[in-house]
Amino acid sequence: MTAPSLTGPPTGPSLPTPSPTPRALLWEALRTRRRDLTLASLFFSSHQLGEALVPVIVGAAVGNAVQNGTPHQLARWLGLLAADFLLLSLSFRFGARAAKRAAQHTEHLARGRLTAAVLRPTGGVRMLPGELLSRAAGDAARVGVFARTVASTVAAVVVLLASTLLLVRISPPLGALVVAGTAGLLAAQHRLSATLRSTSTTEQARQADAAALAEDLVRGLRVLKGIGAARAVAADYARVSQDAVRAARRAASAEAALLSLGTAFTGLYLTAVALTGGWLALDGHLNLGEFIAALGLAQFVIGPMRVVAAARAGHARAIASTTRIHEVLNTPPAVPDAGTRGGATRAAAGDGGAADRTAGGAPGAMEGGPAGGGAPGAVEGDVAVGGVAGVVGGGAVVGGTAAAAVGAELAGGIGVEPWSGLEFRGVALPGGAVLDARVPGGSMTGLVCDGPAAAEAVTALLAREFDPAEGRVLLDGVDLAAFPLDVLRATALVCPHEPALLPGTLGDNLGALSDGADATAEGARAALADQVVDATPHGTDTSVGDRGETLSGGQRQRVALARALAARSTILVLHDPTTAVDAATEHTIAARVRRTRADLTTLVITNSPAWLARCTQIVHAHGEGGSARCDTGTHAALLATSAAYRRTVTR
Repeated sequence: MTAPSLTGPPTGPSLPTPSPTPRALLWEALRTRRRDLTLASLFFSSHQLGEALVPVIVGAAVGNAVQNGTPHQLARWLGLLAADFLLLSLSFRFGARAAKRAAQHTEHLARGRLTAAVLRPTGGVRMLPGELLSRAAGDAARVGVFARTVASTVAAVVVLLASTLLLVRISPPLGALVVAGTAGLLAAQHRLSATLRSTSTTEQARQADAAALAEDLVRGLRVLKGIGAARAVAADYARVSQDAVRAARRAASAEAALLSLGTAFTGLYLTAVALTGGWLALDGHLNLGEFIAALGLAQFVIGPMRVVAAARAGHARAIASTTRIHEVLNTPPAVPDAGTRGGATRAAAGDGGAADRTAGGAPGAMEGGPAGGGAPGAVEGDVAVGGVAGVVGGGAVVGGTAAAAVGAELAGGIGVEPWSGLEFRGVALPGGAVLDARVPGGSMTGLVCDGPAAAEAVTALLAREFDPAEGRVLLDGVDLAAFPLDVLRATALVCPHEPALLPGTLGDNLGALSDGADATAEGARAALADQVVDATPHGTDTSVGDRGETLSGGQRQRVALARALAARSTILVLHDPTTAVDAATEHTIAARVRRTRADLTTLVITNSPAWLARCTQIVHAHGEGGSARCDTGTHAALLATSAAYRRTVTR
């Protein structure tokens, strides 16, 4: 097998340095669209000023007509009024376009940064998919909406200043009323905005809980019906949904209180202006035209004052949403990446690799990983291991798999035989077992763990979703932490127990990591995925849905296994790849995978006798504490000599 050469180093999504605070993150996002926001503010201001001039022009026209104005003069005032309407109409059109553009791009920026944080090679984000969906959809949308709010608020402030100046020119007492009313409104809103921010944060959190639970229920609906648990989980979802409804009501009540305060203030303000203006007109300080203009301006500025009132609520909700996005961006990485430290650790071998890992200090060590209490179905396991990039544990694959090319290059750099094997030295597993064994290169090895948590932990360790809290994992005597993540994941391909299929067709998934058309066909035959293609209505053009939901569990497993085999990676790790297929099919698949992976390193983490019988060597990690041990031998030999092994694989 000839692997394609590298066209460049694999790269993950870029991730800018997170802002120190949610408020800074919000304004940083707005600054990236400052051109659109400036245009929107200018056009909206022009629109608002045009509306403010309408009562002034009407008042002047009426005053001129009362004072024996000529038809020609009246026509000029009407022409000026028509020009003003044309100006405000066009200004609103172009302002709305610029504001929409700013809102969409700001929302996209927030969503893009959140996605980059989730998909970064070093991991660390372990929220449930529904929780992340809530932040990427609802919270990012609120940030985008606030971008439009900023432009509207700038225009409202401009027109309030202009209207105040006009009112001061007409009557200083009326101008003073506008200033006092606006200042009082802003002061009162400032005291209520903290409450809205708090309730808004709670509302988004409860909605995220409901979305996460709904996503889990949809994915496991078939199983839940099979075990008769549908009513119980429906009741649980109803409870979570009601919590979300109550939180939404509290947030809506807080926002309504903030807006009603603005309405009450503007009503009192308008009443005060009408009384003051009427008194001034009766007293002779205002003529008829000035009185009409003053009342028109006073009525008009209610709109901008309400915009200013709503801006405070919009800002509170945007800060609450950026706080939730900021939590994701500031999540510490689960593992350090040797590739980000200048490549110096490439030459590190043996104990040097371990020292490098220790210095890096992985905050996501095993206690925080999935085996130590992490949420099941967390994103790190779904996205970083399950998707296209993820079948290799989160790294990207460039130029096909390029595994052999990368392997030869890196192995040559450290002066060892290319990928002679994996080694576990005193790796503590959940449940108390200690994995201390060697996986020889060029053969199929089976790893048997007494508990599913231990098996999941080994899978995550080899994908470097986190580093071991105790012990070391070596590749050719080099600590895994010494390898750049992109190189390691392009060489050691990890297929978890529940790999995610990609949205698209069967053909898209079978060839996602393929080394070529022949490799795709070979992988499909070995995993019996060719039978899945033949059984579907449109063959390789059949849609698998969003996450493969149009296929049965066994069909999904066979397609995912075929996708992994088609990569022809130097090292392949499979975790329970055929638990959803029948026994006869499982035996056939195991035999074909053994033939397909001849002379390549394959580690199968499973308790299935069908796979274990075809492995060259079996490692059984069992016991705990002082009695923890690893038994090594063939399947037949361990069945004959180890009662613990027999209990594990035959139960």
